[in-house]
Amino acid sequence: MNQEPERDDIPRGQRLFDNPFLLLLLGLVVMFVFYTGWGMIEILSLPQATLP
Repeated sequence: MNQEPERDDIPRGQRLFDNPFLLLLLGLVVMFVFYTGWGMIEILSLPQATLP
C-alpha cells in the first residue's frame, strides 16, 4: 500500500514551492529584471546635463 501521492496529483504551484533552488533562481531573476528596469527608467528620465 503506497501512501505517497502520484506526481500528477500534486498541483503545479506546490511543486514550484517544494523546489528551493528554483525559488532562489526565480527570486534572483525577478530582482535583476525589476532593478535593471527601474535603473534604466531612471537613467532615461534624467534631464540632459549642461556642460560649463
